[in-house]
Amino acid sequence: MKKVNLLVSLLIVLLSLSSCARKQYMIKSMSGHVVEINSRLDNNADPKMLSIVEMYKGKLDAEMNEVIGEAATTITKSGTQSFLAAFTADAMYEYVTGTYGAVDIALINNGGLRTTLNKGPITVGNMYEIFAFENVLVVLELQGKHLKQLFDAFTRRTIEGFPKNVRLTLKNKNVESLTINGRPLDENATYKVVTVDYLAEGNGGMEALKHSTKYTDLNITLRDMMINYIKKLTAENKKIYAEPDNRLEIKE
Repeated sequence: MKKVNLLVSLLIVLLSLSSCARKQYMIKSMSGHVVEINSRLDNNADPKMLSIVEMYKGKLDAEMNEVIGEAATTITKSGTQSFLAAFTADAMYEYVTGTYGAVDIALINNGGLRTTLNKGPITVGNMYEIFAFENVLVVLELQGKHLKQLFDAFTRRTIEGFPKNVRLTLKNKNVESLTINGRPLDENATYKVVTVDYLAEGNGGMEALKHSTKYTDLNITLRDMMINYIKKLTAENKKIYAEPDNRLEIKE
């Protein structure tokens, strides 16, 4: 009798375990249809929700349409060296040096700048269009040999933005000379580099930046810095412009 009871008990346990086992499901078919987003969806807009949206929209429009400066020329991001990237790098170098302390070089990737800065009034909204990402400024301490690797990589891919205190000469797609503040790059020296967190992580082909020995987060986005920089120039009665200079020389 005990053997029978034991078998019955074991059978009950097995049945309970099988009933608790996770069931497996498989998709047998899928279907869908297109819902066109057009004005008919607004025919029965909820008045309360509409009032909330309009309240915030009005405030947002006022902020985005604020004029903070004027561009004397259209500043594009096309060409061998992007004027917009060069202008941005100059702004990063000048603003960070004046606000947080001296740096040796600024670096920005042209791909992170989303559109052209057109001639005429510059609004806050324009800054959101150009600097669309929430990239934060950081200062890295980097050995000269890794900075050299970075510029070597530029010659194989694309020329990114760097400030006018840097002189880069390329010959046959190789770095012939690289100076910072009028002095040749010292591969054993340590340089302070201001860039954005995205690039500091080695993204955008800037693998060399991952070799930094110190990383300081400035707790300000590139966009907010550019807004502050343009406002500062406007307060000094200066217009925004970019023009060719000798920071980059390419020899055949």
